[in-house]
Amino acid sequence: MLIRKQIAILLSTLCLFTLLGSWTWNSQAEAAGTWKQIWSDEFNGSNGTGVDGSKWNSETGAGGWGNNELQYYTNRTNNAYMDNGNLVIQALKENYNGAPYTSARLTTAGKFDVKYGKIEMRAKLPYGKGIWPAFWMLGSDIGSNQWPKSGEIDIMEYVGANAPNTVYGTIHGPGYSGAGGLSAAYTIGENISNAYHTFSIEWEPNVIRWYVDNNLYHTRTSADIGGNQWVFDKPFFLLLNLAVGGNWPGYPDASTTFPQKYAIDYVRVFQRSGDTGNIVALKATANGKYVAAEDYGNAPLLARSTTVSDWEKFELIDLGNNNVALRSLANNKYVSADNTGASPLIANKTAIGTWETFQIGTTADGKRTFKSLANNQYVCADNYGDSPLIANRSTISGWEAFEVIKQ
Repeated sequence: MLIRKQIAILLSTLCLFTLLGSWTWNSQAEAAGTWKQIWSDEFNGSNGTGVDGSKWNSETGAGGWGNNELQYYTNRTNNAYMDNGNLVIQALKENYNGAPYTSARLTTAGKFDVKYGKIEMRAKLPYGKGIWPAFWMLGSDIGSNQWPKSGEIDIMEYVGANAPNTVYGTIHGPGYSGAGGLSAAYTIGENISNAYHTFSIEWEPNVIRWYVDNNLYHTRTSADIGGNQWVFDKPFFLLLNLAVGGNWPGYPDASTTFPQKYAIDYVRVFQRSGDTGNIVALKATANGKYVAAEDYGNAPLLARSTTVSDWEKFELIDLGNNNVALRSLANNKYVSADNTGASPLIANKTAIGTWETFQIGTTADGKRTFKSLANNQYVCADNYGDSPLIANRSTISGWEAFEVIKQ
């Protein structure tokens, strides 16, 4: 929302998959089992009252807001008010301090921010030419770290008449901002503004996932930004706004009716609870022993442990499209098929790239396989598990299969 030209959209529909038997990767299961609500606004204030000042700031002013927008943002209850359990952000066509429209822009800056979590809104969106509602986040250090270095996560943007059935999710950072932001679209079979929908992200180390109505449609990881900096490893605050006009949505015309109302049922933030979440152990079918990142991760992975300690525990990170990464709890580093897969697997990398990405599969008897994206070869517990794990097999037998056991 800060600086935007027409965004080039990458359409990607991702399939959910089962990782650990009945333990599935979907937002409902995670919210029930491993997400704990830490903050919310249910917008249940008396009708006509303003926002809760302990939670929200009202940013005010005009000047285009970096996008050639037309509205003047105010702190009036004309533009942001409670209505039957909703926050309504209302855009009005009126002359106000030299601007032809008014609206509201709310932030939690200085009052609430979060590093990692599930951030969700349920809302009914306004619709019209030049109408641009958004639900998004900015890095809390933006005062000292200029955008886009501060980072931006767009959880939901909607440009109405330009694409009435579609919403967008995007990240912006240094080297991938404005028209170069990393974006995807979610489209349904009717005008999205016809009904309430939920819009959310699940933001975890090195990965952000976007959902509409609990349907995953977009995943971004630190592997997607090339040599640029991944800036989504610090606290961010929340923003809600309704812009009128701008470079991306265009400008109101005779078809655009006013007032325009952005009705928000709730905003909720969750973080992982004490549940171990995605921590797993890998048991090699080759010998029935656990894979260990021995010597605190300084030695190659080897399947020779009979019990599970931190050396045998890994965080299984969902990267989308059936791709995963493994972070060793022995040293908090990522497992890598080093040297383009020619060397044994070792937990020695601090970021996720191609060498650290594996495609997870399932055998006929329910075991798991890991194919390295470094060389498209399967990980093998070679020599009945007596040799270090290495990604060097083109077919699957017992040596290439593992039990993935949640800890």
